[in-house]
Amino acid sequence: MLKYFLIATFCFYLASAAPALPEEKPDPYSFAFEETDEFGTKISRQESGDERGVIQGQYSYIDATGLTRTVQYIADDDGFRANVISNEPGLASSAPAGATYQVQ
Repeated sequence: MLKYFLIATFCFYLASAAPALPEEKPDPYSFAFEETDEFGTKISRQESGDERGVIQGQYSYIDATGLTRTVQYIADDDGFRANVISNEPGLASSAPAGATYQVQ
């Protein structure tokens, strides 16, 4: 039994003695696209991230009848937050779970 205890202690020592890897900073990036299909439905998205790891962007949907939904978002040290703007029937302005919904 002592043999297993010594082996476990030695393995724990080796694991905890390993040098910590330096934390790498995120590489900044950005992208965007927009596409319209043959029926007139349009989708778009843009996003960027910085060297602190903050990501922000938006995506949007507009169908041929004029129904729209745009989601603006940010993800940072405070978490993920979204703002939804839409003219969808039945949608009411509200703010559940940290996301805001605005009716146009």
